[in-house]
Amino acid sequence: MIIDSEATVPTFLASSHYYRLNIYFHKLMDSPDHFREGTQFSQVMAIYGNDSWLRNKILTILEPIEVKTRTQVSHYLGVTYGSDVFYQKNVYKNEPIWQAILDNFSNETSRNQSDPVIKHHRTHYGGLFPIWVVIEFLSFNTLSKFYGNLQEKHKKIIARNIYNVNDYLFGQWLHVLSVLRNNCAHYGYLYRREYPLRPIMAKSFGWDATKNNRLFAFFLVMQRLSDRRLWQEFIQTISDNEKKRPFFHLEDYGFPADWRSYLT
Repeated sequence: MIIDSEATVPTFLASSHYYRLNIYFHKLMDSPDHFREGTQFSQVMAIYGNDSWLRNKILTILEPIEVKTRTQVSHYLGVTYGSDVFYQKNVYKNEPIWQAILDNFSNETSRNQSDPVIKHHRTHYGGLFPIWVVIEFLSFNTLSKFYGNLQEKHKKIIARNIYNVNDYLFGQWLHVLSVLRNNCAHYGYLYRREYPLRPIMAKSFGWDATKNNRLFAFFLVMQRLSDRRLWQEFIQTISDNEKKRPFFHLEDYGFPADWRSYLT
């Protein structure tokens, strides 16, 4: 590797340790322990910065999807079964899964006893939390499990009402998007990453399911679940920055040459 910016490398390494950068080193090798000819350290720095920027942009798209899903799931269940629906195990398909989510929530509230919301409901309502409170304390991953454990008739209504999509696809998308969200929230790499858990593509996407193990496939799902105006602004920002940011090439994230025909 060519150290082409000796003045900045020590400062950069002091804030971004070697092991975090190691995955990027390997992505730039053409054989074990051998960098492609001409690889520069400034290239690693740029790609690392691109990933940081892209993670933050993706989170701005995932947030409204997550919040809207929480809102609509809790609203439907609250109206249909009442505020204490979280404790009605007959609403859920699998009792052990329901119990695990209940235990998870109980542990979360125990760890956060000083939270004003938790203190209020324990003081005034005997420790039973309405569904619209419960839903806010579930992680995105737990939210996907919670939805997946609802009876099929409820999943169908919720998926249709929120996004007009098939309930099976919606459940799987929630799961894979929760994985992407955790990857972004915990500073995981995106550059040339291949995902073992892949979004299931509906035929209407026009995309070969055997190719969907890269970030591009997640973009297809996010597009389907996003507000159109917000999505257009997001994808324009991505496109603009491909022209501006050094070493930011969308093909490194699995985007085909004709990606605009799918995402705009």
